[in-house]
Amino acid sequence: MTVGFKNVFTFTLVGVCLGAFANQPAPPSTVSSASTTSTPSNDAVQHSDTQSSVDAVVQRAIDVVGGQKEIQSLRIEGVVSSPQGITHIQMLVQGAGPDKFRVTQKLPGGQSMESGTDGDVAWLRSPIDGSWRLLDRRGVLSASVGVLPYRMMVAIFERFPNRKLGPQELKDGVMCRRIDMKDREDLEAAAWIEESSGKLRVLQTSETTSAFVPTIMTIEAWTKVGDMDIPRRISIRRGESLTTSDFTTISGDPLDAALFAPPAEVVLLAQGKDPTQKTRASSSIDAPKIKP
Repeated sequence: MTVGFKNVFTFTLVGVCLGAFANQPAPPSTVSSASTTSTPSNDAVQHSDTQSSVDAVVQRAIDVVGGQKEIQSLRIEGVVSSPQGITHIQMLVQGAGPDKFRVTQKLPGGQSMESGTDGDVAWLRSPIDGSWRLLDRRGVLSASVGVLPYRMMVAIFERFPNRKLGPQELKDGVMCRRIDMKDREDLEAAAWIEESSGKLRVLQTSETTSAFVPTIMTIEAWTKVGDMDIPRRISIRRGESLTTSDFTTISGDPLDAALFAPPAEVVLLAQGKDPTQKTRASSSIDAPKIKP
């Protein structure tokens, strides 16, 4: 049985909410022939002002979590509770891109899953049979965007490029600005962004325009890491199913480069050799350990 790479992120941050579409590029903007007149109509001017307003609200939500600021390193550890059980997660990130990335998960059934890249090679270890395989490095780094806290907002709003500013509304007792959105498949969604802080509070897909079960993501708590605000507790409800992510450790302390070194099996695979021939004597750096 082959485990797809995106399954690595099934329970991390907004991976549940954005799913396989998190990294779809926004559709290219188009200009109709009717918009080429030298004097814009009142409707066009009003639309431009409205678009500027919604863009400003979105940009503020992105800036709150770091925007495009560069980071040196990030360590995230936590527990995800879902109907399937408890998953322990450790994410190690280095570089703004990021350049290096490693995720280790201990799944509810006791299996372990690992994925990462040291900047040169990328790999995945299946929780089903423990086998290793090489991945496309660009795909690993691209897929990581939707689940890294400091890139989360970028992924969400790229996912829904068609946006319209809605009214002010109370959400969980907090005054928010609603943004109505559509993705390239015309799936509708709404985001509620806190007026006072600019933080995203709720993201909800529409149940009327899609056969999918509606998904509601709520960011319930935040923590400060340097000058970035990062979500610390996230709940995601899909129908009657509830998944919560509690991140007990979020640190920007420097990470040893050895933590991103590929396992010995991956080194052998990259050399075109059989990874089953690895012995403990030739083993490289083991995966970061996760407490049971």
